[in-house]
Amino acid sequence: MHKRKPKEKRIGENNLSEYELVPKMSLGVFVLGVDICTYLHLPHFFKHEDFETFSIGSYDFYNGEIVIWTLDENKNRIWTIRCNSKCYWKGENLIGMLFDDFLELSEDKPNKESVEYVPINRDRGQNQTVYEFDKLGLSIWVWRNKIKTVLMSKHDEE
Repeated sequence: MHKRKPKEKRIGENNLSEYELVPKMSLGVFVLGVDICTYLHLPHFFKHEDFETFSIGSYDFYNGEIVIWTLDENKNRIWTIRCNSKCYWKGENLIGMLFDDFLELSEDKPNKESVEYVPINRDRGQNQTVYEFDKLGLSIWVWRNKIKTVLMSKHDEE
């Protein structure tokens, strides 16, 4: 009889704890304010961008399901975490959730809202409504009343 070899589980594949949100703190293993070097052993794609007033490092983990941004002025510490496929909070995936359900789940109201154009491909885009929740440290991007993207940022200086 042959023993079955246990199937290897790749990081970022169906492990809900890897996408668990702790507002103002972390998403999975990624912690706001921590040096990105802590996570560079995980498979990722890196892109550096220079703008007029700042530079940013963009790290795509889990095939782009989680994107981490660092600011050069911030000594490569994690400044923003973006997720647009899985983001679990209180046992619920926020991505795809109705915005009204999120409001009920969060027991909070947005501090600010704006409309941002998001390119989808070369020819099309969407006007998404961005809701800022200061108490949670979250930006919730919504299109047609469904959450498309969740961003968590580090805004306070240490």
